[in-house]
Amino acid sequence: MDFSAVKDYMDRLHSEKNVPGCDLMVYYEGNPVFYHAAGWADDEKTVPVSGDTLYLLYSCTKPITTVAALQLVERGKMTLDTPVMELIPAMADAYVVENEEKVVVGHTMTVRHLLTMSAGFDYSVQMPPVLALREKNPDATTREMVEAFVQHPLAFRPGHRFEYSLCMDVTAAVVEAASGMSFGDYLQANIFDPLGMTDIGFFPNEAQQARLIEQYACNTEKGLIKISKDIGAFLMSSRYESGGAGLFASTAALGKFVGAIANGGVSADGVRILGEDYVAMLQQHQLDFLVNPGFGCGAGPNYGYSFGMRTLKNQNGGERSHVGEFGWDGAAGAYVAMDPDAKVGITYCQQTKGWPVFYNGIHAPLRDLIYEAIGV
Repeated sequence: MDFSAVKDYMDRLHSEKNVPGCDLMVYYEGNPVFYHAAGWADDEKTVPVSGDTLYLLYSCTKPITTVAALQLVERGKMTLDTPVMELIPAMADAYVVENEEKVVVGHTMTVRHLLTMSAGFDYSVQMPPVLALREKNPDATTREMVEAFVQHPLAFRPGHRFEYSLCMDVTAAVVEAASGMSFGDYLQANIFDPLGMTDIGFFPNEAQQARLIEQYACNTEKGLIKISKDIGAFLMSSRYESGGAGLFASTAALGKFVGAIANGGVSADGVRILGEDYVAMLQQHQLDFLVNPGFGCGAGPNYGYSFGMRTLKNQNGGERSHVGEFGWDGAAGAYVAMDPDAKVGITYCQQTKGWPVFYNGIHAPLRDLIYEAIGV
């Protein structure tokens, strides 16, 4: 394997594309085969990005939430077609407004709808019931906050269409209900600890906070603007564990998860976190049951949507990854790709929000260079 072109690409992202700092971990057949970092972790340019650097993952949290839910399906704690209200009774009150009338539809919402972003939620983190609960109880639990979502009307009936939304946050509460554990504790016991993933979680301690890479916003007029090192409105309370955007991690920690799933759900040392049949589900487009699938993403028209992630339906755009490669990206530039047929797992992190060309400008070329380097 020759990763020299990948290394050069990473270095040029920093030196020519103005990416402040980034790093990359590549797995093949369950084993790490390449790591490289470029740029700086601090605004003063005194701390280089390294394996100790931590990132806010934003929506790269969603693949882990998805796997947690599928574990519980695999273990018989729920099914894909279990009504959400059976797990979270408050969801029975979910409603839409049609012809100025309130129509309760909560009984039709299922776990499948959550995992396919078709449950009817949108991404209104500032909805009035949420703001009211935040003011009344700034320490509200994940479950308490999610239960407030249905005090606001759904955007559409469950199963009608795809809409990128708070579905994965609701899925976190479903994991809690089905497992009898807090979401963070469930992930720790069933994914993080088994895979040896340290430096990952929802609430960085003081030492970890100091290791978080500086976060920037991309402004077309002013360039990069340093912003606070937090997830902003996605942190709805001091105890809220967002299944859609809440995790921080090192690239090395996240890479262990990505490497295992890309290896068919099992790490190189034999720790299985998801069955092969469920990994295969993640390779399939899952939206054909919807009235109006309506899916599109920055990855391009050749991708469909699986459970919680994009999945490659064809290689008509010259993609080097195999059909069935799946993954997602995050608001500040994190990117994961898992390809069980090639056994390739890619984990890339950076920390700049609002960058207009993450996927086509950074992720896709990086993906293809990695495949060339491995020779698959």
